[in-house]
Amino acid sequence: MNAMPIEYVEPFGRAWGRMKDLLFRPFDLGRWIAIGFTAWLATLAEGGGGGGGFNLPVEDLRSLKGAGTYIHQHLTAIIVGASLLLLFCILLGVLLSWLSARGKFMFLDNALTNQAAIAAPWRSWRKQGNSLFWWELAFGCILLLVILALVGLCLALAWPDIHVKHFGGHAIAALALGFLLLLPCFLVLGYIMVFLGDFVVPLMRKHDLKTNAAWRRFLPLLRAHAGAFLLYGLLRFAIAFLMGMALGSAGCLLCLFTCGCVGCLLATPFIGTVVLLPVFVWERYWGPEFLRQFGPEFDVWAGDPPAVPAAQAPVTAPY
Repeated sequence: MNAMPIEYVEPFGRAWGRMKDLLFRPFDLGRWIAIGFTAWLATLAEGGGGGGGFNLPVEDLRSLKGAGTYIHQHLTAIIVGASLLLLFCILLGVLLSWLSARGKFMFLDNALTNQAAIAAPWRSWRKQGNSLFWWELAFGCILLLVILALVGLCLALAWPDIHVKHFGGHAIAALALGFLLLLPCFLVLGYIMVFLGDFVVPLMRKHDLKTNAAWRRFLPLLRAHAGAFLLYGLLRFAIAFLMGMALGSAGCLLCLFTCGCVGCLLATPFIGTVVLLPVFVWERYWGPEFLRQFGPEFDVWAGDPPAVPAAQAPVTAPY
């Protein structure tokens, strides 16, 4: 499919150069914020949210008996409240996942066309974004069932020790089995998500495909060059770990020297994404740059209209 040696460092460097062209040549704050908004949407489902709790009277919780009494007296209200809270969290998660799926194509479109648009890519890639959302939702449900089955298996193995309230051989065996089963599961999950975001989503855009069709186009390439893609994934994991360590250290230093003000500001999802936009843009470019080595069919820039120069690119306000 491609007789040339597969490069890893060169796509890394080309992605870095494209990032500089998009964001710094020339620098425009409005353009930066617009692209940052699409990057924030693309990563929206990866963020966390705060939770709430019941404001229980302290006098009823001074003992386990008091807590049990309170729960017994307000059992119906607690069940209804917990059910409504769970339903709200599920609906919110689904909404964020849908927005994130649509945002992935908005962010990718801006990166590949050197623009800073919001409304146009939101409309243009609606079919692909919705397809990605439904695929991720189905995949998440399957993954949840697999994890629940593995946890249930481990609990069944440990039940003799749980029943007698003793940490013994069955509990140790259950923990070991859980580690041996869940670690490969999460490793495979990591590779699937890397391949989906870095390769499948760009192929969906290039060939106007839905998610399953794009996977069918990518999987033969993956089988033919399994070692190369596995190594790519390891590099992505390693660099993500190093960058996380570096950003975490920088955040701690900022909190230390600014009394936490700057650190808290960067922890705000949208502001943090805008400030760290070069990192997100570089990561968005690396996968397509690596993929294009395998021929025109996998070159997401081939066949696109000429990129609009940064100084002339339309900017759509993020609001």
